[in-house]
Amino acid sequence: MSNAAEPTDLSQSSRSGRLLSLIRKLVDYGTQLAASFRERPAPNDPRHLVRLYGTSDIALILARIAQGLLRARYLEAKIATAAPHLDAEPKPKLAPSSRTPRATQPRPPTHTQRPPTDAASLLAALPTPDQIAARVRRQKIGAVLADICRDLGIPPSHELWDELYRVIKEYGGNSTRLYFDWLEQAFPIRHILARYKAKPEAQPTPAGTGPPLPIRA
Repeated sequence: MSNAAEPTDLSQSSRSGRLLSLIRKLVDYGTQLAASFRERPAPNDPRHLVRLYGTSDIALILARIAQGLLRARYLEAKIATAAPHLDAEPKPKLAPSSRTPRATQPRPPTHTQRPPTDAASLLAALPTPDQIAARVRRQKIGAVLADICRDLGIPPSHELWDELYRVIKEYGGNSTRLYFDWLEQAFPIRHILARYKAKPEAQPTPAGTGPPLPIRA
């Protein structure tokens, strides 16, 4: 198992320092969350857990929280290493190129299997620490933060949501997608809409129509 390097203590007035401060808040929250699940493993309202995590299985939820905390540790190390670049004065944006973009080739359709939904299969499919570390290295900071939010089950009502939404967007993540992912998980209606759209619409028969009457001379 790879161990993330301990990040240096940076001033909270810098961009890197503010990022590290936010990540430490997430780590504190995730640590307390895991402790509360271990103290009371039986949920009072399984539906509430499904809205937050997509499952009510405590073992899977604890594994997801541990995964989120590990992402946060690797992200701390990444930000500490990149602090000189993050805290440097932003360079002026270059004028957009006038070159005509090349036409993109259509991708062939891919046939993918449905992902597993049972807790045991989902638990077995979780990435290893080395896989998480490699993913954090190649992801943008905002994308990693969004993944941590999913792992910790942070809803829009959480006190950190507004700050996270802004920072995720600022650092290359998709905060809008994070919100809609949560919305779909909390209120899964996409399959209902798809089923409704798949039904052929019944065409009403106009009143007074029927086979043509014979024409008499």
